[in-house]
Amino acid sequence: MAPAASALERLTARLIKADPPRAKSLCVSLLGDAMEPHGGAIWLGDLIALLLPLGINERLLRTSVFRLVAEGWLQAERHGRRSLYRLSPQGARNTGHAGQRIYQAAEPPWNGEWTLVIIPRMNGNGLAERTELRRALEWEGYGMVAPGVFAHPRAHPDAAGGILESLGIPDKAVVLAARDLPGVGALPLAALASQCWNLADLADQYRAFTHQFAPLEKTLDADRAENRGAPPPAAAFAARMLLLHRWRRIVLHDPRLPADMLPPDWPGHPARALCRRLYWAVFDASETHLQAVAGHGDAHYRPLAAEALQRFGGR
Repeated sequence: MAPAASALERLTARLIKADPPRAKSLCVSLLGDAMEPHGGAIWLGDLIALLLPLGINERLLRTSVFRLVAEGWLQAERHGRRSLYRLSPQGARNTGHAGQRIYQAAEPPWNGEWTLVIIPRMNGNGLAERTELRRALEWEGYGMVAPGVFAHPRAHPDAAGGILESLGIPDKAVVLAARDLPGVGALPLAALASQCWNLADLADQYRAFTHQFAPLEKTLDADRAENRGAPPPAAAFAARMLLLHRWRRIVLHDPRLPADMLPPDWPGHPARALCRRLYWAVFDASETHLQAVAGHGDAHYRPLAAEALQRFGGR
């Protein structure tokens, strides 16, 4: 008879059933969060073993991995009958950029500077490029303050230039750094925040995250009492992946507005604090599971990078 599932295993099963993760996106989350600090490479068989308990079957994962290779996110190395996968240079840059936002402990003070991207009118094939650029900017948290004009209070102009380069249209938009001029005009750009960004929807997402994962703290306490110590390693790894994956889906669309532009009692602040506590609560046990599955003594699996211990501001 199989042993009874732990409280943590039961909770992760409910989370997966309520909101099944997508294979491609979850694969990127795992590679960026779990594997990059260990050198970034993993055997396909180990990737399957790590994601199978999260509801991703082998056939779907293989298809997703092949698509990620075709899209330039991953690269593969053949070793006889085995395949070793890692993030491509472009994939590593993308996840590194995303990681700065995902693992940030708190937003730094705002210097009052905006990054503006101005997209001139386009005809013919340029309309498709304009639409693609608009989607990319909105994905990065830019808000449209006027037709063809997008603004972000924290994004660096170089990052906007990187978006244009990645789309192959470096000469199709103007990128500026801008400030409100004191005493000139009565409407500061910040006053347009509620019109430019859907803060109500973002707030609902943060509240839903807190509602989903707040029970995890009590569950971890119950598992500690039951196991007299750390949570079960496999369940801890599943919880870490689900937590980080859901958090990533929200925070990468957050424009990270300065505090005085946000509504009172902004739910993003307690949600980030919760994510930080839970991430470190399962981290050590999840690393035990990762070592057992993927750490075969192969040269590509390296000791945990010290930088990983600074995520969310450190423990």
